[in-house]
Amino acid sequence: MRWRTEAGAVPVEFAAAIGMLLLPVFVFVVTIAPVVERRTVAGRAAAEAARAFVVADDVAGGEAAARSLIDQINAGHPFTLTLSSLTGDLDRGSVITATVEVTMPVIIFPGVIEFDVADYTAMHEEEVDLFRSLP
Repeated sequence: MRWRTEAGAVPVEFAAAIGMLLLPVFVFVVTIAPVVERRTVAGRAAAEAARAFVVADDVAGGEAAARSLIDQINAGHPFTLTLSSLTGDLDRGSVITATVEVTMPVIIFPGVIEFDVADYTAMHEEEVDLFRSLP
């Protein structure tokens, strides 16, 4: 009777363990990064759009400035932000609310396929300065 040796089994088990442990973590990290990026960009875009509206001279100019800002942000990203609403007026002490929407990826395999199903809405409120001098 011949006994089989287990020499060489450790590298095979190590490779299998690394594959089964690290591959799911890698896929999770690669998948979650675009979701976090879109949420962050949408939130900052809403804040910047509200601020652009607040510092404008009139309502029409504020809306144009906010939409122009969203277009500039869209030019720098592979996804599209939509300024869905911009409410408020420029009276002292009033609040401007900017709402930005972005489509969130549900399933992502970077460079291969991406399914966009869910929408994310970011809102930001900006107060018009109480001591604002209007033209």
